[in-house]
Amino acid sequence: MAYEIRWSPDARRDYFAILEYLSSRWTEKEVINCIDRTEQIMQLISDNPLLFVSSAKKPDIHRCVIVSQVSLFYKVKNNQVELLRFWDNRMDPEKLNY
Repeated sequence: MAYEIRWSPDARRDYFAILEYLSSRWTEKEVINCIDRTEQIMQLISDNPLLFVSSAKKPDIHRCVIVSQVSLFYKVKNNQVELLRFWDNRMDPEKLNY
């Protein structure tokens, strides 16, 4: 049974802000590859939500590296996966809240 993926408002805002930033720095092909990789990761999470490691700060939150610059944080609730944040890995981790 696949888990339903739900986007938090923060995750949606983060994702599009990161894509906008990357599109000003990367080629179109690299941005498309990042989008494709995100979709692949979300399918993996939907099929097996415990696949990725738990966060050191909060064990009920999982972290997945999408590309070296971007991580996804998510939480499993019943039969749903809530995408909490997309995070630019170059930013100060102390500022991360979910």
